[in-house]
Amino acid sequence: MHHFDRTLLNASVILACCCCGRDTPAQRVEGRPTRVLVLFQQQAEAPPMLEFTERFRRTLQDEMRSPVEFYQEALDLDRFAERERSSSLLGYFQDKYRGLGIDVVVAVGERARKFAVEPLNAVLPGVPIVFALCAEPQTDPSSLPAHVTGRLAMASRFGPTLAMARRLQPDAQRVVIVGGAGAADSASVLAAVSATHSLGDALPVVIVQGLSLDATLPKLRKLPRHSIVLFANYRQDGQGHSFEPLDIVGSLARAAAAPMYAQLRSYVGEGVVGGSVARFDEEGIRTALLVVRVLRRRVGEPMPSVQTIQHSFAADWRQLRRWGLAESRLPKGTDLLFREPTAWERYRAIVLAALVIAGAEFLLIARLLIERSQRRRAQFVLEEQQRSAEAARRQIAHMGRVAVVGELAATISHEIRQPLAAMRSNAEAGALFLSRNAPDFVPTHRRFFEILFQDITAENEHASAIITRIGALVRGEVLPRAPVDLNEVCQSAARLLEHEAEARRANITLLLCTRSALVIGDAVEFQQVVLNLALNALDACRSAAEPRVIISTDARDHEVEFAVHDNGSGITADVRQHLFQSFFTTKSTGLGLGLAIVQSIVERHNGRVCVDSNEHLGATFRVLIPRLPSAEVPTVQRLNSSSPAMRQASGRSSFASSR
Repeated sequence: MHHFDRTLLNASVILACCCCGRDTPAQRVEGRPTRVLVLFQQQAEAPPMLEFTERFRRTLQDEMRSPVEFYQEALDLDRFAERERSSSLLGYFQDKYRGLGIDVVVAVGERARKFAVEPLNAVLPGVPIVFALCAEPQTDPSSLPAHVTGRLAMASRFGPTLAMARRLQPDAQRVVIVGGAGAADSASVLAAVSATHSLGDALPVVIVQGLSLDATLPKLRKLPRHSIVLFANYRQDGQGHSFEPLDIVGSLARAAAAPMYAQLRSYVGEGVVGGSVARFDEEGIRTALLVVRVLRRRVGEPMPSVQTIQHSFAADWRQLRRWGLAESRLPKGTDLLFREPTAWERYRAIVLAALVIAGAEFLLIARLLIERSQRRRAQFVLEEQQRSAEAARRQIAHMGRVAVVGELAATISHEIRQPLAAMRSNAEAGALFLSRNAPDFVPTHRRFFEILFQDITAENEHASAIITRIGALVRGEVLPRAPVDLNEVCQSAARLLEHEAEARRANITLLLCTRSALVIGDAVEFQQVVLNLALNALDACRSAAEPRVIISTDARDHEVEFAVHDNGSGITADVRQHLFQSFFTTKSTGLGLGLAIVQSIVERHNGRVCVDSNEHLGATFRVLIPRLPSAEVPTVQRLNSSSPAMRQASGRSSFASSR
């Protein structure tokens, strides 16, 4: 009995020591940090584990809002097999964590879960266990102890990946499942085979498993192109060599002669096309949230139920291009990774900025062009207004000058008529004196003075007639008209210009038609027209080597033309358009009224004036007057045209006949 009491006492002490080695959630001491022990099945420094750990720790610290102490152990059981129940390993955990007060154990991986549930429970009995990154059928949720929960991938996890592969490869002829030789690898291969059967697909299944890595790669290279390659798991090959799957999945995918698919997001980017994948970073967050729920349970509250790992579709855009798989066949919502942006996507901001700048510049240029057009239009309108104002000013000035000329014409006519009248009286007196005293003169002298006085009287009458007609022209009066012979008018004008032509050493030639050149009008006015045109012609050919002026007539059926031609330098286009404007002249001493009077006289006789000008060939002024039929010829107005020095052509020259 005494021995039994001692044994009971020792058991009580041991139990008390074990109980003192931890704090249950209800017994956790307030104020001390929450202590979390994380057990990794494989190496903790593997890239997927680093993703998981980083998000797990950050999320747990953020959610707890109190100090959290993390203790981390990497069991590395893939390389150190059959060590789970090693007494030395258990002793290590007992010596290290006994009495520390671990609040929760997080087991990452199937073999880490088994170690935490069975061997480690002897060291940390009753401590809540949360497992992560485990899968069926290795983990059976119905057989778990009450203090264990976690996140679990279903056995059908390969089904969505195979369905995605079938959509991308509708012409596939087989499914090839690649896996390692380890226990976990075999379980993944069985789950993949089960997924192919659940799809009801009649495609044959080929399993590549149990070979060394060196033997697996050549086998994959010889696969037919129309194959679906599914990566199950590969932690150990047929020769017992252990691998981190992330390290070899790229070699397997690049060696395969057909597209390869996988179930982990970390593998996408290593050469696989994609699949229905789980994300390690996302699992780190979800596991941390589950741990928070476990730590915040009330006393006696059961553990949360096991959660299912959610998968999402992901694909490598580069592998789609490599195998010629249509992007449009991907499941809706697939995350397309590593897609190279198009030129538009890459330079969209630059292009849009350039377009905005170009648009602004275009609008600015358009605005400037509009303003320039408006300014030019306004300038044109202003210039037109200025020209109109200048034209009006010139017209007013012209009207003023015409009025002054009219007044001067009357004055000049009155003033000149007096000396002309005196000259005529003296000439008549001289002629009368000669007739009374004829016997006292030599007959030759007497005849000379008679002719002289007769010419003075005739020219006096002619000058008076010119003055009378100029005044009538300025005042707009209509003088009596009669038939006029233009041949006689041209002869008379040529006689008057004889001395002027001799002074300038010019030659005046008459080319008169033989037909009747009768017109209705005033002989003095027609003579004034011929004189004005002939004088202008003499001025125009002044610089010629042999100045020559030709006065010609041509009687046609309904009109008579007389023309004045010179061999000067011709008339420029700029001067030609202003020839008949009043007060326009190219002479330094001219008044600019000669051609204006010519045009006015011709138009008063229902005629017209035209100009022909050729450079270096001189100019020709043509006047066309309606012809009077021979049957209507009454008394003809005549001018004194007798002149012994006047040269007249006996016939029509080549110049006249060429017109």
